Amino acid sequence: MKIRFDTLAEHLGKGFGPVYLIFGAEPLLVEETLDEFRSLARKDGVTDRTRHTVEAGFDWDVIFEEGQTLSLFKEKKLIELRMPTGRPGDKGARALVDYAGNPPEDNTLVVIAGNIDRTGQKTKWFQTLEKSATVVQCPAVTPEQLPDWIRKRVASRNLSFEEEAIRRLCQMVEGNLLAAAQEIDLLKLLYRDQTVTLEIVEDLIANHARHDAFMFVDVCLMGYQNRALRMLHNMKRTGVEPLVILWSMAREVRQICRIWEESERQRVSPRSLHQRFGVWRSRQGTIAAAMERLGRAQWENVLILLCYTDHRIKGGIPMARKDVWEELENIALRMCGVAVP
Repeated sequence: MKIRFDTLAEHLGKGFGPVYLIFGAEPLLVEETLDEFRSLARKDGVTDRTRHTVEAGFDWDVIFEEGQTLSLFKEKKLIELRMPTGRPGDKGARALVDYAGNPPEDNTLVVIAGNIDRTGQKTKWFQTLEKSATVVQCPAVTPEQLPDWIRKRVASRNLSFEEEAIRRLCQMVEGNLLAAAQEIDLLKLLYRDQTVTLEIVEDLIANHARHDAFMFVDVCLMGYQNRALRMLHNMKRTGVEPLVILWSMAREVRQICRIWEESERQRVSPRSLHQRFGVWRSRQGTIAAAMERLGRAQWENVLILLCYTDHRIKGGIPMARKDVWEELENIALRMCGVAVP
């Protein structure tokens, strides 16, 4: 059977079954549902827990071996099988179907996956689990549902929020539930015994401003133009200095230009030079995406625009546009790959 994540406690109150699948498009809900599952399992006497992750070359026989291995103290066993891609492959699909058809006693297998699309839900292994096991779905929270999700989250933390503060928090996190959860936990720590007002949320946003410029540049480098413009407009509204944003943009674009220059001089791939130019491993994908989207000449043109804008801000030459924010918007769109006149 298929149930929603928010009915899990009620469902498990009737007893634990042998096989569960927890999946969904929202990672926070998947992880919190798994935490709730573990907690309820402990209360039910499941104290022995083993964990496995499906990777390339994973041996699916392990779930059968786990099922046949008795716990040292003959306790109930929880077997966690994390399947990040949501696709078990042919061998894995057969193993899950076979296991669900004849699960061992005193064991509970819980498969944890990310998003499984409609095509994946039509596969034999998924439909078998849906019929013979329990499938727990954690669907994405839509923008329309986000305010209500935040209200429930706030209530569960014994916090009091003004309605305007909830709406502003929704705008701030842009649908990122993990970010919303972190901000709510921070507000609980700081304002446990008072109502969280719009002014408090605005102050929280302002305190994040110094991080926004770096995040904004990464969004531009990844080519997410709509999100980049929203972030730029938000920084303007919260009073972030244009020179801070300009410096952050110029720093990254100058590095990209240097990598392009050196890669063409040595006739090697730009990716091979990331480590030499001090690009952190966590950011190499971001830089690579930017360099694949625009060539050397285009990035050099962006750098020239940044230099001109720097002079305009400092009064060196007249502004070509109405204000510096329009200049920054123009440059951001070019970094995203949008042709701007």
